[in-house]
Amino acid sequence: MIRALNAKDAERMAEIHAGCFFKGWDEADMWAHIHKDLCFGFGRPLDGFIIIKSAADQAEILTVATDPSERRRGIARALLEISETELAENGVDTLFLEVAEDNKAAISFYNGMGFEPIGRRLGYYKREMGRVAAITYRKRLAANDRLG
Repeated sequence: MIRALNAKDAERMAEIHAGCFFKGWDEADMWAHIHKDLCFGFGRPLDGFIIIKSAADQAEILTVATDPSERRRGIARALLEISETELAENGVDTLFLEVAEDNKAAISFYNGMGFEPIGRRLGYYKREMGRVAAITYRKRLAANDRLG
């Protein structure tokens, strides 16, 4: 079940994020995103979520996180698909994201979802043993088809 997130989800979002990333976002960060960005979640209780910031005809995925014990069930795919539909219906034609170049699973996922690499940011993500580059991706959404 995919649903819009609310302030009651912030604590669980922070828990999931901390289990997925080197430096997870805290509950206050999640609360702020819920109030200003597009935030969809999967499940009740929450098993995964996506946060997207949009402006005019462009949007950026800020994060996608799935509880590590719930991975490989199609949660991220479902969240991304509903997000793309929502964005396209609201006039967004280009979706961007950044992924750490050492995150092979995410790279494979985004390639499979039709994203194309368009750039690289050296030393973008902090790791315990140093820094790693980010690969920037872009995907053109169905809104383009309607624009002619």
